[in-house]
Amino acid sequence: MKKITILLFAFLAVLFSCEKNDIEGPSLNDLYGPLDILESFKIVGDSVDFENDEILYFTASFSKIVDWKIKIRGLTSGSIKIISGKSNYINLNNSSWEGSSTELPFFVSENCDVELSFEIHDDIFQDTLYISSAKDYNNESTVLITDFEAGFNPNFTGFFQAGCTKSLTTGGSGEGAKHLQQFGTCDWDWLIGYIDYYSNFWLNPNTLVSDPSQVYFNIMIKGDSTISIVDGVPNSLFKLEFYEDENNDGYYDASSEDRYDYEFDVNWNGWKMISINYNDVENLLAPPNNSGDGIRNPSQIYNVRTLLLANPNSGFAKADVDFLIWSIGGPILN
Repeated sequence: MKKITILLFAFLAVLFSCEKNDIEGPSLNDLYGPLDILESFKIVGDSVDFENDEILYFTASFSKIVDWKIKIRGLTSGSIKIISGKSNYINLNNSSWEGSSTELPFFVSENCDVELSFEIHDDIFQDTLYISSAKDYNNESTVLITDFEAGFNPNFTGFFQAGCTKSLTTGGSGEGAKHLQQFGTCDWDWLIGYIDYYSNFWLNPNTLVSDPSQVYFNIMIKGDSTISIVDGVPNSLFKLEFYEDENNDGYYDASSEDRYDYEFDVNWNGWKMISINYNDVENLLAPPNNSGDGIRNPSQIYNVRTLLLANPNSGFAKADVDFLIWSIGGPILN
């Protein structure tokens, strides 16, 4: 009898020691329970000065863990910011906003609509906020090439085919009030036009660091998804060329210095930010006849050339540009 009692206690000890303190997977309440709002949706800092590095955030709490999304829409700019998460609360740690955009153009000083929604629940909460001053992307961690706000710098030279257009335009810009329109048709050449943005005339005098993994080139491009009437593919092709002055003599020598190229289709409508890391060896390629030392050094970049291209057999091409800027440590929009 004594042995049976000992064995029974031993079995119970093993049984209870094997019980888990935490339940694996979502709780039944999170899966099937109703969504109750325990703390109402609030904006902390509903009038915010992003230019002076202020932030705002949101608060709320729920009866269950749920997928939620906050959508902020600028009533003047049309810019969109999306903040999302999966939790039973919203607070500073998971909803802070420093003024950046998810969908271009950038926000301006404006009123914004705010909406909180949930993935599998119909509940929607709405509010408004005011941006007293928009985020300034030109800072100590960036090198601004141009934003076109002071016009087109005549020191940025280039060439556009006869009948093709390069035109400074006011209104509907990705950033600020002005941007550069680029469009046209050329039935004898792939080139619509190109522009050379020489480093001597960049707006921001900051120096790029030499570590290519830390340097990103950013450009806003506005597409209209022009489709080729010949083969049904996007008609507008955009190319970036980066020229290095490795001996610091003030110009690029094709026989002894590096050039790196990045090419892509403009297959979208509206403004989009394109960001390329200078160390992206898979996409930012040296041309076959490259004669430099093969060492990527952003601090030696002498010129950035932008080219609008199109198959000469396929008709009209268009790609407007705005806000050419280098950023250090990450792309301009995270």
